[in-house]
Amino acid sequence: MGLLQQKNTQPVNLESVVLNSERLMLTPVSRTFAEKIFKEFTTDTAHDMMPKFAGHINDICIFIDTSIEKMRTGDQLVLAILDTETVQFSGICAIYGKEQGITAELGIWLEKNAQVKKTGHEAIALLTQWAKDNLVLSRLIYPVDKNNIPSRKSAEPLGDIMAPGHQQESVSGNRLAERVYPVDADA
Repeated sequence: MGLLQQKNTQPVNLESVVLNSERLMLTPVSRTFAEKIFKEFTTDTAHDMMPKFAGHINDICIFIDTSIEKMRTGDQLVLAILDTETVQFSGICAIYGKEQGITAELGIWLEKNAQVKKTGHEAIALLTQWAKDNLVLSRLIYPVDKNNIPSRKSAEPLGDIMAPGHQQESVSGNRLAERVYPVDADA
């Protein structure tokens, strides 16, 4: 059993989870999206994030393969964000298990063009609802860098800041002033 403890006695295969809204489809990440991720995940978009900027497309393939493996083990759910009409790729969102049955963390990365369309807020809302319906959790959190305005706009409707002012160094070496937003995990 992975870090994302499911409510059902017969757990859902996380590699088959697809979530839909009027505008978005969230589908499991795969190598199909590698080139688009590599093209859009630039030093500019990755500056205020934990992941390291990908210097080569192989870095993206390793990220995707690792994500798929962690979905198989039930430790995380990593989904590509697509426009339902055009099937155009807009980014990645995820739920990362932290403490089995207790805490999971939301994360999102959007290409620059999708950041002004409320895509992040809608994707996080879909992911949050799926977590509430399917996971055993006491806490669901959404950490963002206070300087990452698009991420803050997705997080602020979720509620008050749980841990303001926490400093963290990203994988790329940037200092992040992390704010952690609690999300009501009760179904």
